[in-house]
Amino acid sequence: MKIPPGRSWDKILDVILVRIAIAAALLVLAAQVFLAGGQYGQGVEPAISHNYMAPQQVAAGRDLNKPVVTFKLKGFISLPQARLLVNGEEAGVFNDRYVTVSVAEGDTLQIDGTRYDRPFEIEVLDVSRQVVEPQPGFSFKVNGSLGHIGVVRLSK
Repeated sequence: MKIPPGRSWDKILDVILVRIAIAAALLVLAAQVFLAGGQYGQGVEPAISHNYMAPQQVAAGRDLNKPVVTFKLKGFISLPQARLLVNGEEAGVFNDRYVTVSVAEGDTLQIDGTRYDRPFEIEVLDVSRQVVEPQPGFSFKVNGSLGHIGVVRLSK
């Protein structure tokens, strides 16, 4: 190969290597675009389950002004036999990690863990502005029995 006047081997080699690097990067990018196709997001698991209903999202089936409490199951993804009781009646099931229930002043909140031999922990994740008790962050353990969370108190 004949070198043009005024050009050295190192400059020619430098140009060739830069062009090869650019071509390789474009080839990798094109391959990713074509191979990904319609599979974007497949196999990716969301950080929060699609069933999670924060208090703001509960509005579809409930009055917007009614206070709510959201509970989070700690250490498990779901416990379908664990029930959330409001005044002794089933108000929610831990089919998912989160359960949100409507509450009123004086409601008694309990967790029915009698169908499980192993202990599990529940945390009050979030509450409406009107709810004074229970407070977010309150955590308690249920050990194969009926766990008493407390009585709901609302601000006046």
